[in-house]
Amino acid sequence: MATLGLPWVNKFWQSTEKGFHTLRVSRNFRHSAKNALYGMAEYVAQPLSMLAAAPFLVHRLGLDQYGIWMLVSAILGSVGILSTGFGDATVKYVSAYRGQKNHDGVERTIRATLTINMLLGGTFGSLVWVAAPYSVDYIFKIAPAFRVASIQAIRISAIILVVRSVESVFVGSLRAFERYGPPVRLNVFLRSIVVVSAVVLAAIGRGVVAIMVATLFWSALVVVLQAVAARRVVGRLKPLPSLASQPLAEVFGFGCFSWLQALAVVAFSYADRFLVGAMLGTAPVAIYVLCIQATQPIHGLASAAFNFVFPHISSRHEAGEVHGPRRVFRLALLSSVGFSLALATPLVLFGKPLLTLWMGREFATQAHVVLAVLAVAYMILAINIVPHYTLLAVGSVRFVSIVNILGGVLSLAAVVLLIPPLGLVGAAVGRLFYGPAVALNFLKIKLKFTRPPLPRKESIPLWE
Repeated sequence: MATLGLPWVNKFWQSTEKGFHTLRVSRNFRHSAKNALYGMAEYVAQPLSMLAAAPFLVHRLGLDQYGIWMLVSAILGSVGILSTGFGDATVKYVSAYRGQKNHDGVERTIRATLTINMLLGGTFGSLVWVAAPYSVDYIFKIAPAFRVASIQAIRISAIILVVRSVESVFVGSLRAFERYGPPVRLNVFLRSIVVVSAVVLAAIGRGVVAIMVATLFWSALVVVLQAVAARRVVGRLKPLPSLASQPLAEVFGFGCFSWLQALAVVAFSYADRFLVGAMLGTAPVAIYVLCIQATQPIHGLASAAFNFVFPHISSRHEAGEVHGPRRVFRLALLSSVGFSLALATPLVLFGKPLLTLWMGREFATQAHVVLAVLAVAYMILAINIVPHYTLLAVGSVRFVSIVNILGGVLSLAAVVLLIPPLGLVGAAVGRLFYGPAVALNFLKIKLKFTRPPLPRKESIPLWE
């Protein structure tokens, strides 16, 4: 390497070259990179298939019925997050006990989380079932012709909630062992087959109820396969609920804060769709959700790619390392910033022509400003992913929960205030208020990593 005459620049490049050489020969790094690719593959399965199928589905179902499907999917996604909100606790404690080589602790954690998630899934599923007629009649602007179908679709989603609350425990267990392959392959299958089923059913003249029945069938099949995969990886395991007080208290102590984070995620990711449906109608919901489907991968891909940071840092932190987790954080953060910018920039600069190619000129005229604003909002949120996972890994779940709730409240309040004067653009602008609040995670990371560490055993290299 040629020197540049500036000692600090030369030192930086030498350190960078050495770091990349270490990564190239590192087995653990290759394993983590493979997990990142698995996470990205899992995430893109549904957005890509939905983007490809959207023009056909909108044409066959119509904007109103497509909008109803998106509303039901939002109910399933949002309440599903709340009913599986203890998934982070599964990853945290299973990875911690794995780092301590404590198999009994791993099994206790899985069974305790299964108990809590089944309770949450049953509770929220029952609420969705009972509230279905009221929501159709009084909350959302749904045409009378679609009333019965909407109620049936929402009630089918209530059953799916219970199934997915169980599935999330097995998925979290596999990720805690940094085994992303089995759950990703199954989730890719599920997300793809649901969209394929929707296309086939729409082609033969069936509607949203038939699509939801197909979704229930495939979800039930996949949860059984996830349980089998988890048992193979974890080893000896009774996949049954447990009422043992100690693991329940441990999981609940961490999980209640991650559940509050889930509540904030619902406020950011789904509440605006409900508000658009209630204030503007189902056709605007279809337009808004299509823009979200185009921009959400900025955050979703980054989240999937860097999800491995959570179990990786957690395991090394619990093993007593100090410097390794810091280096993992720095490398992952720099990578995530470049990744997010690369995904967002084309949508901001070329959104209108891209929408024209995808959905037509009339749609692009209505939606290109919404698309650009959403792209910026998701980019800001994506840059916060690595600090978010790092803080969870080192146990700062309470701080992360408070910050996420703050961001969700600010975002939701902005959406409520901005939809009346600005319409769909106001809903998109409201999402910008979430990112700056979550940026407080960077300050917490700085305080944690600049504070003198407690005496612990010597750190091992970043990735051996």
